[in-house]
Amino acid sequence: MLLTMKEQRKIEVIEAVMDRRVTVVEGGQVLDRSVRSVFRMLNRLREKGLRGLIHGNRGRQSPRRVSEKVRQRVVALARGEYAGINDTHLREILQREEGIVIGRETLRGFLRAAKVPPKQKRRPPKYRSRRERKEAFGMMLQIDGSPHDWLEGRGPWLTLVGGIDDATGYAWAHFENSETTWAYFHLMEGICASHGLPVSLYADRHGIFHVLKEPTIIEQLNNTRPLTQFGRAMGELGIRVIKAWSPQAKGRIERLWRTLQDRLVVELRLAGARTKEEANEVLKKYLPGFNRRFAVTPRKAGSFFRKPPSLSKLDRTLCLKETRTVNKDHTVSFEGLVLQIPPSSRWRSIAGQKVQVLQLKDNRVEIIYKNMTVARFSPEAISRLINQNKPERSQLKNAA
Repeated sequence: MLLTMKEQRKIEVIEAVMDRRVTVVEGGQVLDRSVRSVFRMLNRLREKGLRGLIHGNRGRQSPRRVSEKVRQRVVALARGEYAGINDTHLREILQREEGIVIGRETLRGFLRAAKVPPKQKRRPPKYRSRRERKEAFGMMLQIDGSPHDWLEGRGPWLTLVGGIDDATGYAWAHFENSETTWAYFHLMEGICASHGLPVSLYADRHGIFHVLKEPTIIEQLNNTRPLTQFGRAMGELGIRVIKAWSPQAKGRIERLWRTLQDRLVVELRLAGARTKEEANEVLKKYLPGFNRRFAVTPRKAGSFFRKPPSLSKLDRTLCLKETRTVNKDHTVSFEGLVLQIPPSSRWRSIAGQKVQVLQLKDNRVEIIYKNMTVARFSPEAISRLINQNKPERSQLKNAA
């Protein structure tokens, strides 16, 4: 029988005590045992020889050992129905779906012994300086989108648009067809309705958040920069938008995407989701448990979220909105469309006047002059105009 270094050390010390080269007290100090324990070891050595100093459980199977039948079933599931799931998540699914309670390290040992590789290989770490979390809930949200094959070929590619609170790790998200201004308006509407207005947002330099063109002479004289529709809406709500210069700078939401691409994909697979609507239903049930599991307590208690405006005002903020000058023929151009303002008994002519043109979330377009609606276009009318004109780079929603 091969002896461990600890067992070899124990035998050497007890033999030295027996030969009276060291005292019982000194032997106990070396082995970190009491005098009584040393005397017991001396007695076992006299009765059983060297085997008496080896632990009695050596070579025995633990009564708590997982049975071979369960081990084989776990390995079969990891290679079949639950293939491609990380060890920690697989342990949770086995307990929830199969009633198999098993420790994470035990599971990991089973899988590696059966040549089931880990889902992700560890890469050598790179040096990064740490940015401390914000102190309180609502001080800053990181927002981003993650296009991915979330449905694993069962349906179209979707983009998960979401945000994560920097202080707590609390997450909001929903599936969209693509990453658009309207997708982020939808996200912010949900956050404002459930929690309120955050102090700031941290986003990348996507064209939805950041205007690439240089400011005009007028903007330079007024010390302002051009804003995207999203930037304009956040400005009206008093939310500061901070631009990140690298993916690592917004590491919390990048890690959120990595976790969800690992875990959420599995939940969508188990639920059999095939469409955006079905995926959002699964996500709606999944996120509360995810937040309970992964959100942390902030350093400062309380919330920095502010009370949002009324729903009607929020709708007219989280929308496409442009200021236009009315042409002589009482038309205005908006997102590649030419919109005709009908005559009205309330004014004789507004040619040359400034108006605001809005497209709301229900696809309606309104033209506002001095807080008065002078033209309305139904979603169907806007869809017809879009299909007729086919404007390039338009952000308009099409009901068709």
